[in-house]
Amino acid sequence: MSTTSAAMRGGSSLEDGPITSFHRRIIAVAMGGPFCDGYLLGVMGVALGLITPALALDTLWTGLIAASVLVGVFIGGAVFGPITDRVGRHLMYVLNFVAFIALSALQFFVTEAWQLMVLRLLIGIAIGADYPIASALTTELVPRRMRGPALSGLVLAWWIGYGVSFWVGWALTGLGDDAWRWMLVSGVVPALIFLVFRAGIPESPRWLASRGRIEEAKAVVRKHLGQEIDTDELLAETRQDDRGGSGLGNLIEIFRRGYTIPVVFCSVFWICQVAPAFAVRSFQPQMLSAFGVKSTYGSSALITTIAVLGIALGLVVVNRIGRRSLLISTFACISVCLIALAVLPLHWAFLIVTLFAAFQFFEAAGSGLQFVYPSELFPTDLRATGVGIATAMSRVGSATSTFLLPIVAEDLGVRGTLGVAVAITLVGLAVSYFLAPETKDLGLAEASSRS
Repeated sequence: MSTTSAAMRGGSSLEDGPITSFHRRIIAVAMGGPFCDGYLLGVMGVALGLITPALALDTLWTGLIAASVLVGVFIGGAVFGPITDRVGRHLMYVLNFVAFIALSALQFFVTEAWQLMVLRLLIGIAIGADYPIASALTTELVPRRMRGPALSGLVLAWWIGYGVSFWVGWALTGLGDDAWRWMLVSGVVPALIFLVFRAGIPESPRWLASRGRIEEAKAVVRKHLGQEIDTDELLAETRQDDRGGSGLGNLIEIFRRGYTIPVVFCSVFWICQVAPAFAVRSFQPQMLSAFGVKSTYGSSALITTIAVLGIALGLVVVNRIGRRSLLISTFACISVCLIALAVLPLHWAFLIVTLFAAFQFFEAAGSGLQFVYPSELFPTDLRATGVGIATAMSRVGSATSTFLLPIVAEDLGVRGTLGVAVAITLVGLAVSYFLAPETKDLGLAEASSRS
């Protein structure tokens, strides 16, 4: 049912209904997943220095424990995206946080390196699973004019969780030899809080309609969105099929139904954003030092703060200038920053820090589209699958770049390494220019049908 038809019937459509406290609650609760993601990743950065002597970790085990979460995110996105499309958003929404809580708590009792690695791998799987779950439910429950900022806000929540974890980790350092255990188990607190709020979130009416459960879908709309919302448009979501199984067949189905280009576009632009960004963030103090900057950690803290401002800017403008313009312009800006760092004879610490900060700012401004585009370009019955594939592929890029950066830097130097980052970014710019659609004024059905 179109917006015009809904208006003729005296009601509002799901796409253009009024924004209510229920919508704001959906967004706040959805932000819990990325918040916990950032927190659980960040707190390990604080704890790892204490874990290394406590568990007698060598270089290999330190690397395995640090990388295990990223491997888990790959598995979680690839496997649980399709499962979420099959069994529903609400069930996975709750079970995912139960896993967060249980796995975080178990970290307190580890005595061997392999135990911690396995738990961090499982935590990564839970994190990867939450990306398609939270983004799909948010996309399907909020009106069109709120969708872009809401999905971009998930990235802002990640950064808030990441930042909070450092403050909490610092506060817990005085607890003696077991301080690292308390740091890791502290992730239970935010996960438990968000689990309580998630338990009351209803199933997505669009997902219910896609499974042919129209009356249940209408009941959810009437209860949570109001009697005045026209529900006839849910009929367009209905897809009658009798495919059984876990839903992993959607990995083939998404290509069979003609969504190859959206998969390629979302995966490639996400990889080209995170591969340079993860590598630079992971080794930023060392890179600044190689340029001759003295206060590397203070400069890194300042740069990270500026990155948060970039995310906030992206959230504000994503509906104003549009998805396509935001993506292309941010890729262009980070390319300029990286090229300047790679080729200019820089000698002033202020200018070097400014360029690093600008790179982080513009990368962050475009990063909200990592949730927006995959959520809008796939239909309801394949939405979590599409987000899951893009999430998995992005973690291949981030894990690979983080692992290879020290090796490449040793062979090519810092400027040569930045040159590789330039090449990756230019690929992202080209792919965005040729493949990025504009979806800011489109309904979900229209956006996915144009993919």
